[in-house]
This record gives sequence, structure tokens and C-alpha cells, in this order.
Amino acid sequence: MCKRIQTFSILAILVFQFFTLDAFAGAWGQKKGKFFFSMQTYYYESSRYFNNNGHLKHRGGAFRKWEINPYMEWGVTHHDTLIANLFYDWLSDDATGSTRKTQGFADMELGWQHLLLNKGGHAFSIQGLILCPTGYSIHDDPRLGYGCWGMEGGFLYGRSFNFLERYGFVDLGLGYRKYFGYPSSQIRPRLTVGWDVFKHLQLIGEGKLEYGLKDGSQRQLGRNLIAQPNYRLLKLSFGATCKISETCSFLIAVYRHAWGEDTGGGGGAYASLWFHF
Repeated sequence: MCKRIQTFSILAILVFQFFTLDAFAGAWGQKKGKFFFSMQTYYYESSRYFNNNGHLKHRGGAFRKWEINPYMEWGVTHHDTLIANLFYDWLSDDATGSTRKTQGFADMELGWQHLLLNKGGHAFSIQGLILCPTGYSIHDDPRLGYGCWGMEGGFLYGRSFNFLERYGFVDLGLGYRKYFGYPSSQIRPRLTVGWDVFKHLQLIGEGKLEYGLKDGSQRQLGRNLIAQPNYRLLKLSFGATCKISETCSFLIAVYRHAWGEDTGGGGGAYASLWFHF
């Protein structure tokens, strides 16, 4: 059982944990023998938080996070894709008048995705993830992770389309995340839409909800107002990818926490290099 939890780093982006803009396989997964690798840098900042009624409140200082996020997919068969996601974070929080800092590896994700259907522009998959602590101290302030093992399972549906003679796609995800200990379990729906506005430029938009089921510990977390056990968060993202070559693309995106309960407000930006080989 876990006795402590982390700061908002894991709440905002536990690997981009289940399918976000960098869940690059989407419902289709990778083809057999193909690799996808991305190296992402990510920034988040907020001086406000959503209370348990969904109202924004000032914290009295800012929480900031810089993150480096290597992410990989490997098609082991025509239907199965393995996923690995790692995060290294630099966290700072000056809400108490003095700046507290922590850096290190946050929770790692290892996953498997199985393609059930790929026909006529439609794709349907199932996916499972294991959430692995990486040996950090749960007593750090701010904290890098929950210090708990967890699992997530879900479904993905993808649909490709042609609009104004340009390729596009819609990717839907629905997941359930369970931690072995602290905090509460979550329902995690997600919608991602992409469209090629030009030959080498694709716009990508996403809405993602992390909805805590209030079955976690009710312990207070002291100064960590943005890391409560039963948080709920709606995050909206918008970005664009530019194709540099046949094997390399560049992504830049901004995002905002549009609504939440017991979690941080604010937003930020991130950029990634994508490699296909």
C-alpha cells in the first residue's frame, strides 16, 4: 500500500500514459518489424488549482515542470505492438514562499496493444499498460510519482477519412486505470483528430478526461493541493506535425487544463521529434 503520492507531474502526464497525442500507434498499431521512436520535451506551469467543486483557486506560488520523455513502439507481429514510455522530470514549487525542487525518473509505462480489426479505414484494438515505479522517494517535495504499481486496460477505435482531398483520422480511446494502493481508480476517455492541411503538415487536436472514481484514500496531502487522491481533469491539446523526411517528423503543441477537481490548473507546451524505421 502506498503512503504518499506525487505532485501534479504524474496527474498531468503520466506518460502521456494511456493514449495522448504521442500514443502514436493509435488504434492501428505498428506493422510487424517496424519501430516508432519519439523524443519529447515538455513544459507545464500553473499558479492555480481546481478545488473539489471545480473552482479555480490561487496557490500562492507556481508549480513548474520540465520533462524529457523517450517513447517507443515496436511491431512484434502484424497484430501486436509493444510500448515503452519513460519520463525524466525537473520539478519546482514555490507556493510556500521558498522554492522546493526535485528531479529524477518518474513512473515508467510498459504496454501491449493487439489489433482486432483493420478494414475499410476502420481499426479496433485493445491495449494494456503496467505502471512501474522507478525507485524515487515518495517523501520528496515535490514528488516524482505515486510510488505505486498500477495497471490500465482499454479499447481503441480509429477511422481514417478523406476531406477536401486530404487525409485525416479520428481516434477514440476508453480506458480504466487501477492503482494497487493510492490513489483512486480512473475512467479515461480520449478523442484525437488529425488532418493533413498540406502535404507535409498535419494538424492534431485532442480532448482527454481523467475521471477519478473517488475510491482512493481520503488522506490530506499537506501543501500538495494539486495531487489529491480523487482528482478529475479535462485536458485539451492542439498541435501540428511537420514531415521532415520519410522517416522523421517534428511535432509542436500547446495544451490547457480546461476543467478539474482537486488538481492543478494552468497549461503548457511540448515538442517532439518522431522517427519511423
